[in-house]
Amino acid sequence: MPSDARSRAFRLIRGGAVEAEPSREGVASDQAALSDLQMVSAVRDGNAAAAAVFHNRLRPIVDRTLGRLIGARDSDYDDLTQLALIQLVLSVDRFRGECPLDAWASIIVARVAYKHIRKRRTERKLFVLDRGELPEVVDRSSAGVVGLRSAMRCVEKYLRDMDSNKAWTFVLHDVHGYDLEEISSITGVSRAAAQSRLVRGRKLLHERIAKDPELAGLLLDLAHKGAV
Repeated sequence: MPSDARSRAFRLIRGGAVEAEPSREGVASDQAALSDLQMVSAVRDGNAAAAAVFHNRLRPIVDRTLGRLIGARDSDYDDLTQLALIQLVLSVDRFRGECPLDAWASIIVARVAYKHIRKRRTERKLFVLDRGELPEVVDRSSAGVVGLRSAMRCVEKYLRDMDSNKAWTFVLHDVHGYDLEEISSITGVSRAAAQSRLVRGRKLLHERIAKDPELAGLLLDLAHKGAV
């Protein structure tokens, strides 16, 4: 992307544009009708209207990915949102439509979160397991809800106590559903290294859960009900 076009896109993203401007550069006025590839191509060309649509199209992906990985209440959430949007603009030259735009954006955002969290100097929660929405099969009684959330806190603690590379790989794969190729891109290691971290991290976590009879029993019960 030419530097002047990139600067225009940056200004729009930083301003938090929410409405596409009327087209003045050959892009259809109804930007919502553009395919993802057309939209990205127009952003590369510095089209302001397309950049607004790009922001609006991907902002929910940014919010959803960061919310899952670090939690919406994290003190760095707003800063990471801006960093992720800027990184998406920086990366548009590499999007060729070989995968869905949503999947591509999710990987870029996850990479931003991963790199940022690894740089943190103070002690903070590195892993957030969403306790906001409970599976339908979970006992909705007070005891059932408290039990599940207590189990999730225990799992979070075990993850924090593990080697961060193994723990992150486990969370990205088994919790958030990224495949090994995607995790390789997010964490900057080979696919083989990502697979090794996953196998070892999963083994360590299972061993620690097995040594906690109460937690193991609860998770086994949830598994029988299809909740985990």
